[in-house]
Amino acid sequence: METKTPNKLTRNPSIELLRIIMMLQIIFLHVSDYGDYTDIANQVEGRVELTYWVIWLMCRCPVYVFVIIMGYFLSESKSGFNRKRLLKCYLPMYFYSVSIPVLYGLFRPGEVLKEQYIKAFFPFLSRTWYFMTLYLLVLILSPYLNKMIQNLSRKEFLGLIIITFCMFSIWQPLSMLEPFEGIFGIKKILSTQGGKSLYDFIFMYLLGAYLRKYHIFSSHEGDKKNLWNNPLTYLTGFLLLGLGNVLLVYFYPDEGINSVVGYNDNPLVVLQCTCIFRFFEKLDMRRFVKLGNVINYISAGNLGIYMIHEHPLIRSLIWNEIFPINNTAFYTRKGYLLQIFLIILIIYAGCWILDWIRRQLGKLINIIIKKIKTSAAA
Repeated sequence: METKTPNKLTRNPSIELLRIIMMLQIIFLHVSDYGDYTDIANQVEGRVELTYWVIWLMCRCPVYVFVIIMGYFLSESKSGFNRKRLLKCYLPMYFYSVSIPVLYGLFRPGEVLKEQYIKAFFPFLSRTWYFMTLYLLVLILSPYLNKMIQNLSRKEFLGLIIITFCMFSIWQPLSMLEPFEGIFGIKKILSTQGGKSLYDFIFMYLLGAYLRKYHIFSSHEGDKKNLWNNPLTYLTGFLLLGLGNVLLVYFYPDEGINSVVGYNDNPLVVLQCTCIFRFFEKLDMRRFVKLGNVINYISAGNLGIYMIHEHPLIRSLIWNEIFPINNTAFYTRKGYLLQIFLIILIIYAGCWILDWIRRQLGKLINIIIKKIKTSAAA
C-alpha cells in the first residue's frame, strides 16, 4: 500500500481508516453470530428486528472490502513470487495459532485438547481462520493474476468483471430463491458458501484491480465537477443499496431471502463494497499528515485483531464468559446498542494492544538477530 507523497505518509490514511471501520464491522458481525443478536432480534421482532436488519445489512462489506484493497494495491506489482510478503502475512498467523493454545492451556490446564495443539502447527491447512487461508491463497496467485490483468485491455477487463459478477453474484443467489431455485443450479459447479470461497476472493481481487486501473469511469477521473468524483455520490449509493436489502427482507415472499441478502456475494452487497471503497478513495486524507499517521499506526494492528478475537479458544472465552450477551433481556433493554458499540471498542482495543506487544517483540528479536550477525561477522 505504498504511496509516494510529499507529506511522507507511506500509506493512504483514507484507505487505512476504511480498514479500521471494516474491522469494527467484523466484530459487530461476530456480536450478531456469537452473541445471538441475529436469532434474538428475529424472535423479538418489531423495532428490535428492524434495527438489527438495518445495522447488519450496512455491515456486510468488510470481508470483500479487505480483498478489494488487496487487489487495488497489489495488482500493479510487476514482481514475481514475493516470499517476504507471504511471510509477513503467515508468520503472525503462525504465531497466534501456536501461542494462543499454549497460553490458554497454561492458564486453564486440561481445557485444550491434544488435537487442538496439533492443529495449531498447521493454521493454513487446518483453516483456523478461513479468511487468512483464502487471503494467503490469493497472495500466492497474485503474481499470475497480475500478469493477466496487465495484458487485458479495458474492454476485456470490463468483460471479465461482468462475467464473474454474473457467475458469482447473480447465478449463485438466484439458485437459492423461489421461483428460480428449480431453474438455476450451482451444485458441483459454483458453490461459493455465501461468498466465502476462493472464487469470490479472486473475483474481489480483480474488482480491486479494475478500480485501481480504471476507477469505474476513467474518462471522468480528475473532473471535479463530475458527479462520479463526488464522495457523497458513493456514500449515498452505499446507503440506498443497504436499504434495498432491508426492503428485500421484508417484502420478498421467499423465506430464504433472509440468508441470501446477507451473503457476501449478494449483488447489492458487491455494489455496496464498490461504493464504500470509492467513497474512502475519494476522501483522500493524505494532506492531514498528523491524523494520517495516527490512523495508519492504528490500522497496522487490524489482522492481529481479527486473528486474536476470532481464534476458536478466544472466541469462546469472549462470548461465553467475558461478554455473555446471548439473552433476550440484553437486546430488549434501553441502550443496548450503545453497550454493543462499547463491547466492539473494548474487543478492538484489547486485541490491538496484544498485537502491538507481539509486533514490539518481533522488532526486538530482529534487533538481537542483527547484533548477533554483526558480532559474528566481526
